[in-house]
Amino acid sequence: MTNDQSNAQRPQRQSNFVPGRGGARMFSMAALAERIREEFLLEYAGTEVLRDAVTATKRMQLVLGVTDYIIAVESLTILLEDKADLMQRVYSELFGYGALDAFFADLNVTTIAINGADSVAVRYGHGDLQEKGHLFGDADHLHTVIERLLTDAGTGWREDLPVVEAGLKIGERLASLSVVMPSFSFGLTADIRLHPLIAPTLDDLVASEVMLSDAAVLIKAITASKFGFIIAGETETGKTTLLNAIALELLKGEAGVGAAVERTGELRLPTEVTRLRPDWGQENGLEITFGDRIREVVEQSPPYLLIDEVRADEPTSIAPLLDRADTPRQIWSFRGAPDHKRMQSALGMLARRADSTAGERLVHALYDRLPFIITLARIRGRLHVFSIAEWQSRIDTDYPDYVQLFRFQEGAARRTDAQLARWVM
Repeated sequence: MTNDQSNAQRPQRQSNFVPGRGGARMFSMAALAERIREEFLLEYAGTEVLRDAVTATKRMQLVLGVTDYIIAVESLTILLEDKADLMQRVYSELFGYGALDAFFADLNVTTIAINGADSVAVRYGHGDLQEKGHLFGDADHLHTVIERLLTDAGTGWREDLPVVEAGLKIGERLASLSVVMPSFSFGLTADIRLHPLIAPTLDDLVASEVMLSDAAVLIKAITASKFGFIIAGETETGKTTLLNAIALELLKGEAGVGAAVERTGELRLPTEVTRLRPDWGQENGLEITFGDRIREVVEQSPPYLLIDEVRADEPTSIAPLLDRADTPRQIWSFRGAPDHKRMQSALGMLARRADSTAGERLVHALYDRLPFIITLARIRGRLHVFSIAEWQSRIDTDYPDYVQLFRFQEGAARRTDAQLARWVM
């Protein structure tokens, strides 16, 4: 049995039954877990004993005691393996994230997509999402799990915000959490992205065939240059992964200690790098937006600035990055389609909307400050560098051409006949 098959079957264990002694009664494992959870809360909720149980071992000992009590009261016969699964299920519901814990523990899981209580899909590695079906008892059960994730991410359930994006650490893995509230959709949905324990380098991405070695050579050269650039792609195409690899490359050189503005804190950066992210605050509390963080860090004038991620629906947030004369070198991740015509249009529109009174000035600032664009795409279930492009000036117009130096063909981004206009190699 493969690992994926094993994980696919695991949620089905909730329908198992165990017999009472003599076989006169049968007990659902799911109902038994709920009975133990209720008894645990009845016995320990708000007590000093529970407050003192600050480690997983101490909490599990309390769960064991209640489990043994319920098994004895109901005169159940239960295998040790089933008992261990039962206790883990109860522990997850009390102290963890319920049915999601099994996926969080699997290092192969990279995405969990939740569309209401009846639909959960999981991505292993860079593959397609696999439907896992009904893992939550009802909408209230899902609400409880999502609220716990939001709390652990440093925010909370915000009825006044239809969409919340936050980051947290689950075990040793960094994760991002995007939640869309029922007021903004037909039901509660959530997207959880999980990153590897160790961030891959550019060489690792070559080894995993995200890009060819000559594309990596150009990316390293651009990274080592004085020029800013954009990493662009749609959701879950590896933008943050590539940005992190580039940050590690920057730290090898003499670029100095820079800063990062992140939506959810997904980058794995050394502690000396200044890191800022939005603070959602609590209801009626002070809220610090993504744009606020950008304005704050621009005032600090770091040698370089990583932005993860710029979105077309927040154009004014990037105005300081294009408007001021003394901004640091910038490296953005940008959410957008990798098609060159759509990318060119999206970036131009973003700059125009950043300040509608500035005419084309910010558009030209974008060309000058971010002259290179690396796009990524998910193709046939795999992540790929799709293109590496450069804004190249023309004599007959004030607007540069979007010139692809590498373009996806024959299964990988390969060098075109176009030549670099800027000296980076």
